[in-house]
Amino acid sequence: MFNLSKSKHVNFLKIYKKVKGVYKKIPVVKERKKRNFVFKLIKYFNFAVLFVFLAFLIFIGVNLVNLKLIYQNANTGKDNLEYAVALVNNKEFDRCLEFAKLAENNFKNASLNIEKIQNDFFIKKINFIEVQINDFLYLSFIGEVLSRSVYQGAELGMVFNNIFGENGTFTALPTEKKEEILEFIYKSGPEINGIKANIDLAIINLNQISNSILTLPLKSKINNIKINLLQAQNLLSKAVPMSELIPGLMGYPEKSSFLILLQNSDELRPTGGFLGTYGILEAESGEILRYDTHDIYHMDMPVKDRIDVKPPAALKEYLGVEKWYMRDANWSPHWPIAADKIEWFYNEENKLLPPKDRINDFDGNFDGVIGITPKFVTDLLAITGPVYIENEEYNSNNFTDLLEYRVEKGYFELGVPSWHRKEVIGDIVEELKLLLLNKGFADLKEVVNVIGVSLDQKDIIAYFHDDGMQSVVKQQGWGGYLKETSGDYLMVIDANMAALKTDAVVNRSINYKVDQDINGLFADLRVSYANNGQFDWRTTRYRTYTRVYVPLNSRLVEASGYSEGKVETHNELGKTVFSAFISVEPGEIGALHFYYKLPPDINMLVKKGEYRLLTQKQPGNTVEQMRVDLSFINSIRSYSPTGFYVYKSLPQAISWDSDLTVDKEFEVIF
Repeated sequence: MFNLSKSKHVNFLKIYKKVKGVYKKIPVVKERKKRNFVFKLIKYFNFAVLFVFLAFLIFIGVNLVNLKLIYQNANTGKDNLEYAVALVNNKEFDRCLEFAKLAENNFKNASLNIEKIQNDFFIKKINFIEVQINDFLYLSFIGEVLSRSVYQGAELGMVFNNIFGENGTFTALPTEKKEEILEFIYKSGPEINGIKANIDLAIINLNQISNSILTLPLKSKINNIKINLLQAQNLLSKAVPMSELIPGLMGYPEKSSFLILLQNSDELRPTGGFLGTYGILEAESGEILRYDTHDIYHMDMPVKDRIDVKPPAALKEYLGVEKWYMRDANWSPHWPIAADKIEWFYNEENKLLPPKDRINDFDGNFDGVIGITPKFVTDLLAITGPVYIENEEYNSNNFTDLLEYRVEKGYFELGVPSWHRKEVIGDIVEELKLLLLNKGFADLKEVVNVIGVSLDQKDIIAYFHDDGMQSVVKQQGWGGYLKETSGDYLMVIDANMAALKTDAVVNRSINYKVDQDINGLFADLRVSYANNGQFDWRTTRYRTYTRVYVPLNSRLVEASGYSEGKVETHNELGKTVFSAFISVEPGEIGALHFYYKLPPDINMLVKKGEYRLLTQKQPGNTVEQMRVDLSFINSIRSYSPTGFYVYKSLPQAISWDSDLTVDKEFEVIF
């Protein structure tokens, strides 16, 4: 054959390639080639769409029956569940059980049909459709779990309602019925736990929903379900431990007695406030046998020359007392220690009371010691309504101010002897007790919510001699403990030193900074006090002895802002403590400043990739503003809590603006 490339005269191969190149550059040819390419793309795309459409038609055809059953079961299940909830609200528990079981079966059947579709070949190959199907399976399973929860709740409600009676109140019940209710509560813990476990499971599945196209129209309804579930979860998380405490508090299965301390947080002390009033509560089988209150000076004053206990050094120096009495016994911020000391003082002083002053009529052993602040009482008044004593209305808005005036100034105007000025507290407590015990079954949710919030915010703190009850309050954080932690720690404890009720008008803020460098972790703490009071019968210059609890073996570098004496350092309760006294005039702002080095073990945790901070609230003390500012050597990968009040200015720095109404934890991962 003629070899073009090796011709001695003409290189035809070279000519061919040049001509071909010129041809391709002709505009008409170029346009034609582009059109051919586009037409090919369109053709392939149409084939792809046709294939998907045919696959979808095949999928619909094969699963038409299943899809129809899913829709019917899910829709019927929704209707049955909504009706069951309405029946619960109407206390028609027997009918509720029927419809809740129907709803559960409806959702179970829907889930079974969805699972059949999940196993379809096309579903497994098309991720988009698989996501939609998974979301519907989560929703169906949530419906099943909620139906089961409503069923369990209706069972408990039916038993409780049968004992309680229609529109009945606790006080109207005979003793045997009260005992029956307490026995029911005593044994209902596992059932309530089961309901809570189902709610937890529903929330987990709800969080798995990916907001796919098919569930997008349901987004608002799903969000409402989530809000309601979280509220139910919170309520049940309080109801479960409360069910373990209420019977014992109400004298079941055995008679019980408790020492109750009213801690005035307007005159702040380490565990919540000045112990101005104490009470003795005795109960048996749901009957409150007695609850009387007394001025704590009715214990201290008659024995002032009969008891001789050396006070803590700070009380002697800044409060000017030579002896230690029951009224100042809550000096330790750790409630188990303070409660034990209060009970010891009660027993010692009660034994020494002269015959004419023996008002307690109780020489036995208490089953526990409970401290409450005025905020708990005002929160109760918000749901019970006001009480009327001596032609005065005490309500949630004026309770603290009105009562303080009554026992400090008003008693004189009423011609009441100073020795009896606090008897009005007993009258208020008695009226409030009647209002609470006359609450019906439907109002229990409100009461449980108020008690739960008060326990979380430490407006109620409890110490029990019963190991089981004490274990519950410790686990729930209701026992006034200084908690143990392997990470960073901060708790600021104020003690009002002869500053009247000035804590009512003091605004506090905490600014806590931690910086890491090659020498370790350094903490910078500033505690500020704004005294908004004046010189009158209620407020004056603010005087506080402040103790700052930090990780054990922290080393103070420098301190400033204190008014008298010096900053003292010691170890207590597994922490290092910095103590200082500060005085702030009305209308002024004062601040204590501590700069210290955190112990090496916390720096080692940071080097291993984690930093944790636990900040604890002092009972009775609300810090309106708290800022946590952290800066490290390494970049931060994740952190908690998240939210609108967190700022991340640099890769290795983060800060939170918050408050300290409850104990709070912060975590950073590197």
